[in-house]
Amino acid sequence: MTVRVGMVAAGIAAALAMTIAIQPATAAVAQTFRLQLDARPPVGEPWSFLRFFPRTLKVHQGDTVNAAWDGVGTPHTATLVPSDNANAWRATNQGPGGPQDPSLFPWALQVPDVTVGGDDNQIDVDPAVAGPSDPTCGTSGNPCTFDGTGVVSSGLQFSTPGSEPHFWTNVTAPVGTYTFLCLLHPGMQASLKVVAGGTSIPTPAAVNAKVKHQVHVARTSDGSVADDLAQTVKRTPVGGNTRVTIWAGGFWNQVSADEYPDHTIRVHVGDRVRVLGNFEIHTATFRKSAAATVPFITTQCEVPGPDTPANSPADCAAPTDFQIAFNSKALRPTAKATLTSPSAFRNSGLLVWGTSHTFVAQRPGTYRFVCLVHGPQMSGIIRVAG
Repeated sequence: MTVRVGMVAAGIAAALAMTIAIQPATAAVAQTFRLQLDARPPVGEPWSFLRFFPRTLKVHQGDTVNAAWDGVGTPHTATLVPSDNANAWRATNQGPGGPQDPSLFPWALQVPDVTVGGDDNQIDVDPAVAGPSDPTCGTSGNPCTFDGTGVVSSGLQFSTPGSEPHFWTNVTAPVGTYTFLCLLHPGMQASLKVVAGGTSIPTPAAVNAKVKHQVHVARTSDGSVADDLAQTVKRTPVGGNTRVTIWAGGFWNQVSADEYPDHTIRVHVGDRVRVLGNFEIHTATFRKSAAATVPFITTQCEVPGPDTPANSPADCAAPTDFQIAFNSKALRPTAKATLTSPSAFRNSGLLVWGTSHTFVAQRPGTYRFVCLVHGPQMSGIIRVAG
């Protein structure tokens, strides 16, 4: 009997604990909710999850959101904007893509150096995107405040397993719907719904459980589809030759498989290899070793004349002189697109959705190519036969 009573008591305690865990939250006590950026792929898979988890988060005024990175190297921003329409906000504030005038599009990703105080013929990451909206806040002990009128942003942060970034925001905005988004990745966004104080909302524990489920689906379902798309090789007869078409990576439901086909692509002299752009940025660059000598971005201090290399704002005379610049050699296609020597540098330039680049196989050999954005993990082999 004693054992049975103990078992019943334990069961009641467990049930009460579960009830407490799933009891909807009210506004009586301010709470902290975790909003996850990205996720860990299965071991050995070079995937990035260009998503916020969960897709929708409900809070009360006074609650805090902990934007927590959880990827394996892909950079993101956690940017909270006063709009319930992420795509419309992007169109108005970031523009159509490509280099933009920040006086017209204040949150554009790419801006000409001369529009942000520089004197070089180069394209920079907009300082507004690269840096935090307010460098004095954003920690757990001193969160930034979002009042629903302005933009609050973490700045560009890289996912780093074992030392992931966090960005805390205290929400004081009026009841309404707002948006968390990543300024780097279109489509990476989540709704933030601020509800009235008497309205019940899921608890932080319930939100965490939902995140776990959404991540599981993304890893086991969406990631697998993206991976299959990355492995797709299509052959089309054109005249007496063949056009081989591949994707620059695979993309499905905001999951990017940052990889080229695992198996060697075999073609003959005279064949063409067309690489299609995707919703994540990539390049197709020969030779593979170019990943070590042609960086996609460079960091530097803005000074009159040629800029000086730098690793962080601390290396510059003033922190605001620090720049992240796109390497024009990586961004632009080479004049030649012929595969004539495995050691020759050939580059597609930046590949995005709706673009493509075609290489022509002219001489036999084994040609290894790489994405300058994602490095050696995203590489492939083309073998040209005579």
